[in-house]
Amino acid sequence: MILRVENLHKRFGRNEILRGIDFSVDEGQVVGVIGSSGSGKSTLLRCIDFLERPDSGRIALMDQSIDVQRVTRDQILYMRRNTAMVFQQFHLFKYKTALENVMEGLLAVQKLPKAEARDLAEAQLTGVGLADRMDYYPRQLSGGQQQRVAIARALALNPKVLLLDEPTSALDPEMVGEVLDVIRRVADLGKTMVIVSHEMSFVAQISDEVLFMDEGVIAERGAPQEIFQHPRQERTRRFLERVHAPAPEYR
Repeated sequence: MILRVENLHKRFGRNEILRGIDFSVDEGQVVGVIGSSGSGKSTLLRCIDFLERPDSGRIALMDQSIDVQRVTRDQILYMRRNTAMVFQQFHLFKYKTALENVMEGLLAVQKLPKAEARDLAEAQLTGVGLADRMDYYPRQLSGGQQQRVAIARALALNPKVLLLDEPTSALDPEMVGEVLDVIRRVADLGKTMVIVSHEMSFVAQISDEVLFMDEGVIAERGAPQEIFQHPRQERTRRFLERVHAPAPEYR
């Protein structure tokens, strides 16, 4: 087990967004998270690396177990150095090239020599199919290409767990496939991932386990075949009917 979340709670004012989340992720596992908007999916990812401060619970990554009510700055840095987030919006530096965007974290956070950072960044951009776009600025790239730069930037940091928050939601439909193909290749390489997505067929294909979140709790969990073909909970069935989830293919 590489990541464990125990009894995690998060409020925004009077609104309780996470109401006691428990789940774990094994090394090399892909966990897909589905559910309606407002169910707490994105908040869960942001709490894992403390972009949002949870109110209570524990988060354990490898040999470090953190009581979120007593979390220290060093513990937050530990989580952020060992996880990486791919956001809905790409969050690229618009005045830096694709190569410079990927190098930024390697230079600023990991303090690598510039030549080593460049080599790693070039390798990651080549891996996501952007070897010919390294010197392009974000405004010169399509949405799909920008998201691939963001994925390369996250992978360059060699995180223990890659967190992906609706990585295709900001893309035009014709660009979704190229980003999903990159994520699929990353999964095939054995990278541990937690991915929030509304692409039901893709979640079924890529995931080892699927979590269905509803009103701040994990209402159901199981293998993709169980969740998509034989859901046990009525609210899971209603959600899948509402989103018109197609008959999926599985890994």
